[in-house]
Amino acid sequence: MNASRHWLRAQLERRPALITINFRPGQGFDRVDAEWQRLAGDNPKASVQSTLASMVPASVAAAILEHLGSDGAVALAHFGRDDRRRLALALVEWRLPVVDSRGYGFAEATAGGVTLTEIDPATMESRVCPGLYFVGEILDVDGRIGGFNFQWAWSSGFVAGRALAIRPV
Repeated sequence: MNASRHWLRAQLERRPALITINFRPGQGFDRVDAEWQRLAGDNPKASVQSTLASMVPASVAAAILEHLGSDGAVALAHFGRDDRRRLALALVEWRLPVVDSRGYGFAEATAGGVTLTEIDPATMESRVCPGLYFVGEILDVDGRIGGFNFQWAWSSGFVAGRALAIRPV
């Protein structure tokens, strides 16, 4: 969900955005390709499907091979170089087809709002319209999913409430 905000921001700014999964975290293409070459040398009779299923869940392995148009029943010894390289690339850069966001109604948090330069951070009072206070997501502050936005809402509300409590009437 945290990645979705970056994708959506790129879409709004008309910048290209691509989301990929690396099924072999910490490993790049060259390392994964070399691993498949080593596996073929160590166990040439093993099938591509069973070898891949030892790295990812079997259903994911089947889906990857189907998407690539590769025959999972082929023995590693007969798995061609081009097919092996396409598989290695798919394992480290699997593209996720993102179509759109689900919109504001499903948002966990929002971005944008009143810019922080327009408020006094000590009181949360507007510098543009004195006597008006802003807190929470109405301000241009947002954080990762996991409570950061709640904490901002509570903290900014506390600051504004404290400022209002001591403000002369």
